[in-house]
Amino acid sequence: GKSTLLNYCFGCKFLTSAGRCTRGIYGSLCRLSRPVNCTNQFLILDTEGLDAIERKNISDTSSIHFDRTMVLFCLAVSQVVIINIKGDIGSEMQNLLQICAYSLNKL
Repeated sequence: GKSTLLNYCFGCKFLTSAGRCTRGIYGSLCRLSRPVNCTNQFLILDTEGLDAIERKNISDTSSIHFDRTMVLFCLAVSQVVIINIKGDIGSEMQNLLQICAYSLNKL
């Protein structure tokens, strides 16, 4: 999903597969054909999905801490964040985003 979308929209070369494959955070430096706002490149970040199935064997508090840290990092270093959600956004995800947005304002 997310990696395929970023590859298609921005010409990145993130690994993709039928199942989940992104672990952690990956970056791709993209160059623009002409400068915009005095720059000719930008960084695209690709992250693993929040509440990833692969981390189900890790304690809940550790997994939640990882998700919060990853979201806060991406919000802190980004000017634009694209969130890919299938269906309605759940209360747990709303809570996570609110906590991270609040924390970002305190930085």
